[in-house]
Amino acid sequence: MRLHIDSIIDRGGFARVYVGQVNASGRLPLKSKVALKKTHVTKHVKNPTLLHEAAALLMLKGHESIPAVFAWGRSQYYEYLALQLLGPTINTFSKEPNPTMRNLIAITCQMFDALEHVHKHHIVHGDVKPGNFLFGTGQDNSQIGRIYLIDFGLAKRYADPLTFEHIPDGKIPALRGTPLYASLNMHYHRMPSRRDDMESLAHSILRLLRGSLPWADVRCDSELPIKAIWSGPALCGDYPSVFGEFLEYTRGMQFEEMPDYKRWRARFRSLVSVEDEPLLYDSSDQNPPLVGTISGSGSPSDLQPDPASDSDHDDSLPSSDDMWFPTSTWAPPERIKEEDLLGNEKELIARELEIFDEPPKMDEPYLRNRRVELMVPLEII
Repeated sequence: MRLHIDSIIDRGGFARVYVGQVNASGRLPLKSKVALKKTHVTKHVKNPTLLHEAAALLMLKGHESIPAVFAWGRSQYYEYLALQLLGPTINTFSKEPNPTMRNLIAITCQMFDALEHVHKHHIVHGDVKPGNFLFGTGQDNSQIGRIYLIDFGLAKRYADPLTFEHIPDGKIPALRGTPLYASLNMHYHRMPSRRDDMESLAHSILRLLRGSLPWADVRCDSELPIKAIWSGPALCGDYPSVFGEFLEYTRGMQFEEMPDYKRWRARFRSLVSVEDEPLLYDSSDQNPPLVGTISGSGSPSDLQPDPASDSDHDDSLPSSDDMWFPTSTWAPPERIKEEDLLGNEKELIARELEIFDEPPKMDEPYLRNRRVELMVPLEII
């Protein structure tokens, strides 16, 4: 595959996402648009993150909420992944003038469906949050009202796919995922399992319901005690009790416990009388009840304003005035540990995906690479 980069969509902590136009492909039409994800790598990175993410998407393909993946490639400096082009994150729901309960439940039910599908493949996502659920572009009728789960860089097995034996509980060296939405057990550095995805889902739903989370503007190392004292009922206020009850349920789950997706999806679904199946997001809906603001009192502490993004709450230092600039704006390369691989990922990529023939090209001089990039064959990585 060969791509031309049109514009940038987003800059994350470790990756940048662009709109790419297909110039040559054995599977996609010429001039078609894709999302291009790009990360920094070096020759020392044995298991790069985008290869891992591509493998996860291939294992999960076939579900309405899993985006398509088209091509992968790596040079001596960067790693590339071509994906289905999607729309904005569901964070935009909270910014609407009149966010409705009907649309919140449509989003919630689809998030349940996506996570149940992931878990059925013996995989945990590891970073469930509103910023990792995207709307479709709407250019295809099948995408209208549909949301998609993205960013599988932290995905890992929770059980052996052949024997179904669950991994043992244990400790991990650091929190995985985004602290704002992480489960209490992640703050305690426990091994991730399905319960952690579900608690992060509960935090995400409450964030969309309320418009903010009380610990949103707290330093990362102070987040746990504040998060722990907030019960589900206190967080949901005067909204229907199911929102708080679901959080309490997830916090009470055992390490190997299978979530009761069907029961909780049905309970959320019962909040709206619309009979549409599947229940899809409707941007034209303005019917009450409305959501997106803090409802009721009963809070154990003063509420904090919500940050502008799903950041990890890094403490930014003031700008330096010594005229020194870093040599690269890219984050250091990340790698996947051997124990977190999803099988023979390289073999899966070689069999299922197109491989980039050359580094994607850019028009803007300030975006061009200053060094000559050469693509690295998959078999020698």
